[in-house]
Amino acid sequence: MTFANTYTYSNREFFDLRTLFKAIRLIVVNFILALIFLFLTLEELEWATFSSKEQVKDEIIDETSWNLKTLLDRFQEKSIGTEIKSIL
Repeated sequence: MTFANTYTYSNREFFDLRTLFKAIRLIVVNFILALIFLFLTLEELEWATFSSKEQVKDEIIDETSWNLKTLLDRFQEKSIGTEIKSIL
């Protein structure tokens, strides 16, 4: 390695503006995410305390595609179907 193509790190500043902006952006984004999760948790706790005090008799019919019961039923049907095909 010759002197012409070497690079010394003493020439580079440790705290340049790009690094400072990246650090500030990381802190701000994580703070916003933490606030969102905090409010989601508080809302779930509030609903749990409200529903435990009240005798809620609402019947909920959830036929959306992302319902866990629907997804598990579909997964179970597919796994049974593949087992039957492998036996035949």
